Amino acid sequence: MLFLLSFHLTSMRQKGFRHNITQSLAILPLVGLLAAVVWMLPDVRSLQLGGGLLVTFVMAYLVIECNNRYQLLRVRSRMNSVVFLALMAAFPGSHLLGWHLAPAAALLAAYFVLFRVYGQTRTQGTLFHVTLLLSLGCLVFPPLVLVIPFALFVAAVQLRALRPAAFGAAVLGWLLPYWIYAAILLALHGFDWTLLPAYYADVLPRLPKFDYIAVNPLTWVSYAAVIVPGLIGTAHFYSTSYNDKIRTRQFLYSLTVLQIPVLLLTALYPEQSSTLLPLLVAVYAPMISHHLTLARGRMADFWFVCCTLAVAALIAFPFFSF
Repeated sequence: MLFLLSFHLTSMRQKGFRHNITQSLAILPLVGLLAAVVWMLPDVRSLQLGGGLLVTFVMAYLVIECNNRYQLLRVRSRMNSVVFLALMAAFPGSHLLGWHLAPAAALLAAYFVLFRVYGQTRTQGTLFHVTLLLSLGCLVFPPLVLVIPFALFVAAVQLRALRPAAFGAAVLGWLLPYWIYAAILLALHGFDWTLLPAYYADVLPRLPKFDYIAVNPLTWVSYAAVIVPGLIGTAHFYSTSYNDKIRTRQFLYSLTVLQIPVLLLTALYPEQSSTLLPLLVAVYAPMISHHLTLARGRMADFWFVCCTLAVAALIAFPFFSF
């Protein structure tokens, strides 16, 4: 018994602090508890905060299922969901329950379903549901429509699942929510077709304002807190992708493609931070966790500490700012 204990302690020392945390089974419930405390601390009786926390936990569960089903990390780790929860807790502007969380939930659900097409021969139904989910998110945040062509590109190139019939099904899934929306509007307004153009203007992307000066510095810091580690994690994945299985590699390549439209949306609509920050977390959390968990060397340990301190500072800032 003493021999086994000493062996375990020795192996922990050899692995190092970072590996002990990233591969610990206790880290997820601990971060989940801390996120809940931080989330509800401003007002424990707020139903909006509680609802936002519940939706975020549901999204975190989807991240867990995505990692378990598609093995996005080649070691046993819960860092995907840990990074997701930690970053979401760091952005109080996204904590309240509201439609701003719907696009990120739609994107998470869409790529969770999208990965199922890998290795399938009949992909019509799956791609129909992928574009349907994204299109539902577009009704809330119209610029999200930019993600749909990239999702189809991923299906065609990375996952090799886009055939003519599947493309037709994807277009049908894309358009279906708009058709249903039109039918509801007509039913509510006595089938007055002249009202449709005005109402449809609300669900079509508006021209960007490019009003970067109006975005406060803390919002830019929040964007950087996701994008910088995300890009570093993406670069690390490309340099070490040969270590991953081919299947896992294709899934992560798919996520790198889906980063592009979300980054473009951030550049075009930076004032929509309550919507865009959850979207950025949704696409970058797997890359950040891949880097923090699998990178080697002292620089990786140093970077892990820097990321941890940066997120802790972002979480603490609203409580100590005057």
